[in-house]
This record gives sequence, C-alpha cells and structure tokens, in this order.
Amino acid sequence: MMPAAFPSKLARAGRYAAAIWFVACSPAAISDAQAQTLSAASEVVLYVHSEMKRTEFVDRLECALRHVLVAPVSTQELKLVLGRDLQASPTQLDTQKLAKAFAQATANEGGPRTFKYLFLPFDLKEAQLPFVWNSSFVDTKNSIHVGIMSTARLDPPSPNHPDEQNSSRTTYRLYKLILKSVARLAGLKDPNSCVLGRVRTVEELDRQPAEFCPNDRATLVEAGIVKPEQDVGTACALMSLQSSPSLNLLASRQ
Repeated sequence: MMPAAFPSKLARAGRYAAAIWFVACSPAAISDAQAQTLSAASEVVLYVHSEMKRTEFVDRLECALRHVLVAPVSTQELKLVLGRDLQASPTQLDTQKLAKAFAQATANEGGPRTFKYLFLPFDLKEAQLPFVWNSSFVDTKNSIHVGIMSTARLDPPSPNHPDEQNSSRTTYRLYKLILKSVARLAGLKDPNSCVLGRVRTVEELDRQPAEFCPNDRATLVEAGIVKPEQDVGTACALMSLQSSPSLNLLASRQ
C-alpha cells in the first residue's frame, strides 16, 4: 500500500501551551457544538519515541484512556529520525515539520480514522509561540489525524517527590491534553471550557478539570467518542499524589 500524498501544510486542530487565548463559552457556542457532525476514531495509537527514557507514565495513560474512550487504545515504540531538518531552533523541534514526518512514517499503519499520537522528550515550538506542550493536526482529505506530545516541560524531575509521584503527575497532565486533542481531531470546535479550556502554565493545567462540560460530553457520547460512564480512578494508578485536589477528582468517580 502506497502512502497517501502528503499536503504541504496540515490544518492545526488546536494549539496548547504557554498561553495565550481566553474564549468565553456562550449558549450559542454550546448549541453549535451540539450541532456538529463529529468523526469518531476507529482506534487510538500511542507511539512512544525510541529515545524516551522516562516511560513510567505510558501504561497508566493507556489504561486511563481505555476507560474513557470508545475506540481501542494501544501503545508501540517508534524509531523516528529527528534530524536538523525538523528543528525550529537549536533546542526545539518544529511541530508542523514533525507532524508531517510522523504521519509519513506511520502512513501504512492503521486506518483512515486512526488517531495517532507521538510522545517524545524534546521541546517543541510552533509558529511564533516560545514553546508548546503539544499540538494536533488533521487532514481529512488524506485521512490524517495526528498529535505530537512533548514531556520536556510536563515531566521534569522533582526532588520534592519520588518517581512514583512524578509519574502520576505527568500521566494526569498528558491525560487532559489527549482528551482535548481527541475531541478536536474528531471535529469538536467549541466551546473552550472544562477540559477543553486553554491554559497558559503547568500550574493552570494541574488545576484544570479532567472532564468535559456536560453539553460537550453529551455530544461526544452521542458521537461514540467517549463512554457514557468514565471509571478511571485508582484502577490506573493515577492517584499517588493524594494532596492534589485535581488528582483526587478521578478517584471521586469510583
């Protein structure tokens, strides 16, 4: 099977990072969201770059997503050469170039509605932003739905917490970002609140709810994207940081 011709530019499905935007959620926006025709993923594949050293979060994240998403979730390693041609600066990778390389490297894997995510430990840059944690791209014509996830700023070693707690915190951050990305790749555009909200610091990300707003959730359930009942909690070992209110949110669903 020959890979599909790749467009010069992918459409960004969302940019999340240090940021930037604040958008109010109005009743009209909610109505528009409910009226959208969404495209559910047939599967979600988490590709872990071969140069990732800290991978304790991977199993937990896969487990959490399996409890929430309707589509099956799997994980595999990916050896992808990250040359200078993918750099945006001496220390950062360009999200657009990286997304194109990632999509090409996995073009013969999965189907037209496979949502693919690449995890890597290197810092990312997008356009004029100083950095981003992750970015999502979609090209419906060529059936491309990809996300790039960097742990560079989300998984810093902390002397105040053991590795177990660091891993739990990292998992929870990535969990929120992927839920947002899956919704965006599926075509949900508005509103920008609850887990879909835009945050500008890691501290804000930690305080952000880990759930969709009721109207968005109903839309996603009807589209067959998320399960009617979400039961993650301690089953996926997300609850090591008992002192964090945000991390206790999932446990309250048990």
